[in-house]
Amino acid sequence: MPHPPGYPLLTALGWAWSRLPWENAGAAVNGLSGLLHAGAASVLFLLLRGLGSRPAAALTGALLMALSPLFWYYSLVAEVRALNDLLAVGAALFAAAWGRDGRPRDLRLFALCFGLGLSHHPTYVFLVPAFVVWLSARRPSAREALRAAALAAGALAFPYLLLAARLAAGAPGYNLFEVSGLGDMPGLFLRTGLGGPLKLAAAAPALTVAPGRFAEHLGWFLSSAWTHAGPAALALAAFGTAFLWRTSRRELAAWAAWLAVSAGVYLVFSSAQSSAFVDEAYARAVAARFHLLPLIAVFALAGRGAESLARRTRPALAWGLAAAAALGPLAWRPLSLARENPLLDHVRAMLRDTKPGDVIILGADDDVFAALELELVRGQGGGRAFVAPTMFGFPPYVRRLRRAYPDLVLPAQDSGLSFDWGAWKRLNPGRDVLAVPAVLGPVLASFPNSVPQGSLVRIESAKTRSDPAADARRFLDAPETAAPPARAWTQEVYLAGSRRIMAAWLGSRLDPVRHASEAARLSLLMERP
Repeated sequence: MPHPPGYPLLTALGWAWSRLPWENAGAAVNGLSGLLHAGAASVLFLLLRGLGSRPAAALTGALLMALSPLFWYYSLVAEVRALNDLLAVGAALFAAAWGRDGRPRDLRLFALCFGLGLSHHPTYVFLVPAFVVWLSARRPSAREALRAAALAAGALAFPYLLLAARLAAGAPGYNLFEVSGLGDMPGLFLRTGLGGPLKLAAAAPALTVAPGRFAEHLGWFLSSAWTHAGPAALALAAFGTAFLWRTSRRELAAWAAWLAVSAGVYLVFSSAQSSAFVDEAYARAVAARFHLLPLIAVFALAGRGAESLARRTRPALAWGLAAAAALGPLAWRPLSLARENPLLDHVRAMLRDTKPGDVIILGADDDVFAALELELVRGQGGGRAFVAPTMFGFPPYVRRLRRAYPDLVLPAQDSGLSFDWGAWKRLNPGRDVLAVPAVLGPVLASFPNSVPQGSLVRIESAKTRSDPAADARRFLDAPETAAPPARAWTQEVYLAGSRRIMAAWLGSRLDPVRHASEAARLSLLMERP
């Protein structure tokens, strides 16, 4: 479910893709990410071939990228990253071709990819220095430069013009807050409603970076490179760097600029960020997605390193290296599409633990997006009312709740909807009000008599009878509680953190002697990553 700034290019592609005769439109949109990332790997192969690598070496670099854990994960979920990566590698392909051959067609294709990339995601601008290195190898005529600039500007504007046209026909099926027409498109593109880059990066007038925080985020990036590129790709990238130092310093400068700027600028902004992410594990998982762009340079250098080795060995060994790049990850991490999205399992547990008509208070984006997917896309909300307190100050969101739940009485206050959950219960008799564990602290501070109900917290104003041991067993025996440990570089860590919060609370309600078995199981759960 897109949210501001909407990413109109990906949203339009996803809409068109989902209208094809798929059995499951939601799964098809996830599959679109896989198609886009497969395209990115294919274009990287073509790019390496154009730069002079033989097929086995180019295939090695492309496979190392395609099958790396981080790229594979973002190939399975409906996210903006796969399209960003495809447009990045596509622009590099045509920029390098222009620098090599000087064909006007390549310059125009570069301009098209560049404009679409700029329109799609702000991190794309980090790649400008690398593109400049390639493009500066040749100087276009004034006419060709003007034509390329016009094409880039048109590609940049096209998705937003398309969105404006869509808005003119009626409100889209997702929440764009106060965006209503063409005049709002510049602000949407510049993210002014989200605070802009500086306000997002730091809660201060100036961008200030604490050395310790920067070192921490740098450590996260280096750990990401080790985990998702792996020692083999890093070693090949080192060979590729030495190879390009001898053979093509311009190409080396381009990849160095790609890596240094796309990683470095993000590290500066992220390390200056205020403590909006209280949970460090969650902040690290969010940061990992921004490592995709710089890692592309690592895999490209690895492909050039494979070329360096191939020039010193027999062809069979070069193809053996390519086969190892494919079979190694598959042997080390068997790939399976059998597991359902754990976030959807998390929300389905909320349905199991509630009844139609209940109000469920959501926490982070992970709760909100999964609940919207289940309710609006799949139509499986079962009459529950999902509410997101972080949105209570937005009038369009309040209007959306009134349309979605006409029988629900919404307690209002001057700044929007009230956070007094007791008022929600009083105004809606017969409905329970429940909250996700992520907001357990604030709930217990105002309603200390609240009790567990499966995976949720049932808000109670008066003292209520509850069996702590039975509550603990109900939570421990739930299938999602026994799910595989979270991968630290994905937002699944949110689910792990949520489980730990719930386990700690349930454990605090137990008698350690009478309920030793349940207490021991909860302690083990709190230790899981």
